[in-house]
Amino acid sequence: MMMNAAGQSTNAIDAKLVNTLMKAVMEVCGTMAGTQVTLKEVVPSLDYKPTGDISGVIGISGDYGEGMLTLSFTEPMAALLVGRLLGMPPEEICSEDMCDGIGELVNIVSGRAKTSLSEDSGTLYRLSLPSIIKGPGHEITGRPKNCPFLFLVFEAEGHSFVLQVTFRYF
Repeated sequence: MMMNAAGQSTNAIDAKLVNTLMKAVMEVCGTMAGTQVTLKEVVPSLDYKPTGDISGVIGISGDYGEGMLTLSFTEPMAALLVGRLLGMPPEEICSEDMCDGIGELVNIVSGRAKTSLSEDSGTLYRLSLPSIIKGPGHEITGRPKNCPFLFLVFEAEGHSFVLQVTFRYF
């Protein structure tokens, strides 16, 4: 649980969690997909907002709270990253490969973050299986309510994608 200067609890998302996820996204895209990405901006929000055409969603929980992270891509950005993961041209990526590849990306990113957070804090974090949602303006149901979200907007090769993260502390 985060505390403010007056000792009251707050709904802020821990900077360590955000920094760990940001680093994991950059490392995974760089090493697994051979694509250098940069963080373009961080935008706080009071709730989830649909972005992109395809999203990989995974839940994360620990001793002190629970949340979710979502990687959302436009189809061209998803095809570029998945194509590089599979060693194929983006235009040859079929829908099934795209879903599998995005699921694998969100799984690897969250796995790296989970390992780092668990080692640094001595707290066990657990992950759900990834879910893939497709379609322009798609909605994600079952997300935490009344929790702040942070949108980390990344850029790579003229494309943007978004990592949305929320975490509710007990």
